[in-house]
Amino acid sequence: MRALRFHGPGDLRLEDVPRPQAGPGEVLVQVEVALTDGTDLKTFRRGHPRLLDALPSPFGHELCGVDVATGRRVVAANSAPCGACPPCVRGQETLCESLRFLNGAYAELMLVPAAIARVNLHRVPDRLPAHVAAMVEPLACCLHGVEAAGVEPGDAVAIVGAGPIGLMLCACVADAGGVPVVVGGRPERRELAPSFGARAGDGEGADIVIEAAGTEESWADALALVRPGGTAVFFGGRERGAALAVDAYRLHYEELTLRGAFHHAPRHVRAALAFLASGAYPWERLVTHRVRLEDVPGLLADPPRDLLKAAVVP
Repeated sequence: MRALRFHGPGDLRLEDVPRPQAGPGEVLVQVEVALTDGTDLKTFRRGHPRLLDALPSPFGHELCGVDVATGRRVVAANSAPCGACPPCVRGQETLCESLRFLNGAYAELMLVPAAIARVNLHRVPDRLPAHVAAMVEPLACCLHGVEAAGVEPGDAVAIVGAGPIGLMLCACVADAGGVPVVVGGRPERRELAPSFGARAGDGEGADIVIEAAGTEESWADALALVRPGGTAVFFGGRERGAALAVDAYRLHYEELTLRGAFHHAPRHVRAALAFLASGAYPWERLVTHRVRLEDVPGLLADPPRDLLKAAVVP
């Protein structure tokens, strides 16, 4: 079968690889559609400290497909907590000591390990388009981020970044009763904010600021915007060793709360699938391009200006 494999930063190759065979508890999925995302773009450019264990590596992690054994349409998250280590017992599954990540959505077939199939593989409602169902993993991350932020009804919430993640976060904040404001981003992206329950603005003095761009500038902006006594949530990942300059006066005298938000737990995956199926927001507008497997390396090397997410069809 054909699959894209990551050999190192900027080196993504379409190769012929052996067809996987499902063992006990494993599920072989014929990929209907995979989606590009910001994490894939960053990984393509510089690698990733958590997602890739060894090179060459399968690539891509957002997908909707068909369970080869049953014919059912399914989505799979890209990991599963063990449920037994101290973080899992504390309810902090995103910090699971045995968390292993699943890649390989950019392929004709993908093998879902038994541990993931057991808790994070779900049947897709018939009415839900594949390219929308494939958003379950990033939306689950957004639901975890909003949960970590502690959004309450009426909270003014600034989201720094207007990409697909920023817009998903807007929808999650609005659904939690918060009042989301998109800060920064390209004008054409900010125009989408009302469709996802938000408006564009400067975000100054927000009760909560969620950083959703993963850059040095956006992390600094989150600190600058949050009000005294407020909470800044750092959602967009940065490279290992990156530093954050914090005004110690503000942190101490203004009693700021700084939090990271990474990944998702099984409850977020289930909630994300239901949220997508609800049709509450026009999720399909986040998919702006459609490409084949052979087009993905070029797309990641030189993304079109109007790219949000691309549907990759094997």
